[in-house]
Amino acid sequence: MKQIILWIVGHLFPVWRALGADPDQLKAIVSVKLTMDNRRSYATLGRYGQQKEGKEKNSQFLIVLGTYAFFGLFTGLGMLVAPPKEAIFFPLTISFAYTMVFCAMTLLSDFSSLILDSSDNQIILPRPVSSRTLLMARIVHIAGYLFSIALALSLVGLLVVAIRFGPLAGLMFLTMNVLAAMLMVFLTNVFYLLLMQFTSEERLREIINYFQIIVAVLFYGSYQLLPRLMNVENMTEALDWQNWFYALPPMWMAGAVEMVIQPVFDPRHVVLLVLAVVTPFAGLWFMNRVLGPVFNARLAGLEQDSRPAQTESRNSEKTSSLMQRLSDLLTNNPLERAAFGFIWRITNRDRKFKLKTYPQMAFGLVYIVFMTLGGSKDVFARSNFFYLFALYYTGLFVMTAQYQLSASDDYKAAWVYGSTPISRPGEILSGGMKALIVKLLIPFYALVASYILFYFGLGKSGDVLLAFVNSLNMTMVSALISERRLPFSMAQDVIQRNNTARGLVVFVILTLVGAAHWGLSYVPYGVWGAIPLSMGVYWYLFRQYRQTTWSQIALE
Repeated sequence: MKQIILWIVGHLFPVWRALGADPDQLKAIVSVKLTMDNRRSYATLGRYGQQKEGKEKNSQFLIVLGTYAFFGLFTGLGMLVAPPKEAIFFPLTISFAYTMVFCAMTLLSDFSSLILDSSDNQIILPRPVSSRTLLMARIVHIAGYLFSIALALSLVGLLVVAIRFGPLAGLMFLTMNVLAAMLMVFLTNVFYLLLMQFTSEERLREIINYFQIIVAVLFYGSYQLLPRLMNVENMTEALDWQNWFYALPPMWMAGAVEMVIQPVFDPRHVVLLVLAVVTPFAGLWFMNRVLGPVFNARLAGLEQDSRPAQTESRNSEKTSSLMQRLSDLLTNNPLERAAFGFIWRITNRDRKFKLKTYPQMAFGLVYIVFMTLGGSKDVFARSNFFYLFALYYTGLFVMTAQYQLSASDDYKAAWVYGSTPISRPGEILSGGMKALIVKLLIPFYALVASYILFYFGLGKSGDVLLAFVNSLNMTMVSALISERRLPFSMAQDVIQRNNTARGLVVFVILTLVGAAHWGLSYVPYGVWGAIPLSMGVYWYLFRQYRQTTWSQIALE
């Protein structure tokens, strides 16, 4: 990938000179940026996109492209195979919209750290390098990857269009996807510039973190939603022309491709073609000539803008007050209380923890809702077993959050545990577990349980309560059979060892517990009678966890 991008950059020297950049400097900067990309991870891949220790080069970006190509199957096969030539405009619009949305979300998630990285200004600009050269290097660096992503997303669609309508239509489809990616680079930079006008650096990075969470959820949501939206009957009818089509970029690209497929050369399609071709290049010129100096100046200003907002302070005070009341109510001693507050605050601030935890919890909710939306066609969703599956399925994601609790990029700060006279580390673990249950498990489980009760009726209240206590038990079993580590004390690659074996054991036990619950549902008052017994088991397991000694703590 690096060699391909550098080869293209090397053959466009006249273009870079026309844009006011030094071609040799631009190629050198882009080469360094591409080399550094081998050391970064991708939010798109979640925990599987983490860099492995000792590996300078890797195939993570190829995995990303493979993931995008897989999702491109839905639009490529489902939307472009069935419709006749006369009704191809709407499926093409959906295909281009899909590509553009995912390109934009990728820029807002995986490449946000690169767009907002001001280290270039500090390292390169003191040298004889112009700000325009640096800006073009940043654009070329990001655009190179974005073009690859756009091609991966449209690969199946490209093959379908080329086979059905000929090589010329396929070439036009490919060209429009490249232009769509270029347009997204411009629009995303405008979006960042607008955000930087109204927020501080810390707040901006927090907003980007939530976009990362959203894009992870969209990946899974699209996998569930798109097959349900593909109605062949609705895609075989031609759309009536509307003037507002001119306002939507995906329709520009669709109109340009349709012009070749039909073929038709009326004024409407010519206008759409002009918009599709001219707008991305005009945006690139505008970004280089106008937005570049403003973007670099604002980026430098963000480094100096460290004033906390008053609203953030008030929100922090409210959160601390709630946390203090809960810790006083639920903890038994100062050390456990301190651990409760520590975990509560860090999980509020640690972006990596939120990025690894919240999307997976959202996946569970999205999956449960989509399964029930299948209606009478989905026999599993209508069965008496599904609501139990949904309730226990919820507990799996909180176990994942518990497992992530020991990982941090700042794990070297864990020396503080050894510098304090802590004789009972189990109280730290128990305080962290209570914070996790109160902050994540209870709200998330309450949300899923409310949906289950709404969908299946209040008669399932006993099952909801028993499944909740059993989920607590399974969380404790997971914690007891895993290596016990202090919160945020280990690197990410350390906690991934033996994860498969642990997950398999937990899954088997959870299946057995769920099966026993299902059997009790056929025994009169069996579910309600099992609740106190399950609570007793939880009390015993939590007591064992709280009595963890230093000899049981994994320090490496």
